[in-house]
Amino acid sequence: MAKQVTPIRDLKGYLEPEQVERVIAAATNPRDKAYVSALAKTGMRISEVTKLKVTDIDFKGGTLTIIHLKERVRLKCPNCGELLG
Repeated sequence: MAKQVTPIRDLKGYLEPEQVERVIAAATNPRDKAYVSALAKTGMRISEVTKLKVTDIDFKGGTLTIIHLKERVRLKCPNCGELLG
């Protein structure tokens, strides 16, 4: 029996948290795991994630500077409310 295909109009525009965790677990290298994690957990766009540099990350302060529309924007962590950049 052929597998049924879901029409595009019926697809959701997002993944559930458990689906995101499955995608992260399925990634074959650390870079891909980091990309998927950053996309899912920060809401960044793929172009923003791919342009991140180590200097954009403040490991001590727990912040991340994201270049968005040619400006530096400060975002808040969705979990704790702390500034992310």
